[in-house]
Amino acid sequence: MLILSVSEAKRQIKDLVEQVDQGNDVFYITRYSRPKAVMMGVEQYEDLVGQVRQLQDEIAAIWAAVEAPSSEDEPILLPTPDGGERRFQPTRPISPEVRAAVRRAGLMALLQRERTSQQIVQDGQAALERARKQALASGAAIDDEAEAAIGD
Repeated sequence: MLILSVSEAKRQIKDLVEQVDQGNDVFYITRYSRPKAVMMGVEQYEDLVGQVRQLQDEIAAIWAAVEAPSSEDEPILLPTPDGGERRFQPTRPISPEVRAAVRRAGLMALLQRERTSQQIVQDGQAALERARKQALASGAAIDDEAEAAIGD
């Protein structure tokens, strides 16, 4: 690898072409001390392009294998808005913990579908009451609104 400025490369262009044609020399051509171009033989360039294409093909094959659904794992049934279910198969490998969490979320959604809005409201009110009692017990809340007004 040789480094030349643009002005040097201009003066020696004929010799540089002969050198890259005869061997595997590569010239870095700089402008203001920064690399701007590379000069190499056609054969060397074609080899390099072939290697890049081969690597791209190999990467594409790897991605295809990664994104292909795994036949070992059974699909997860998820609820749909219309009341049905759909099969969900992750395209990438997932851990058993993630698979279990997705299954739990699907089951929770199925159970929620069966509940009435009145049941949901009652559960929410019960959760708020439990939180209020816990806050009172820990001293983080006051029980009476009149207490809050004292000293205001």
